[in-house]
Amino acid sequence: MDTELEVVNLKSGNNIVFKEIKDKFSNNLEIIYGIGVSLYANHVITEKSNSWEFSSFCTDPVKLFNLSDIIDKRPANPSEVTIFNKLFDNKKLDKADKEYLKNNYGKEI
Repeated sequence: MDTELEVVNLKSGNNIVFKEIKDKFSNNLEIIYGIGVSLYANHVITEKSNSWEFSSFCTDPVKLFNLSDIIDKRPANPSEVTIFNKLFDNKKLDKADKEYLKNNYGKEI
């Protein structure tokens, strides 16, 4: 499933690696419909804990975003393809995947 995967950066600050499913109705409304994974690594610090939350699931086919919400769009790189494919297959991310997410999509919340 690694062909045609793209990554978008949205106005909301979200980053999504996705495979578009062409849908005439959605396309006419400038909506991207498909299967996607939100790319994130959130560093959560509280008084009692210090942990990371990572991308953890792949959507079923859904409305992912509007074309007007896109800031940047590019082909997915090999690390993003690997993350997408693992989550699509309901597999857990490994240490290298999580490190990639921390380095490229990490945020403190």
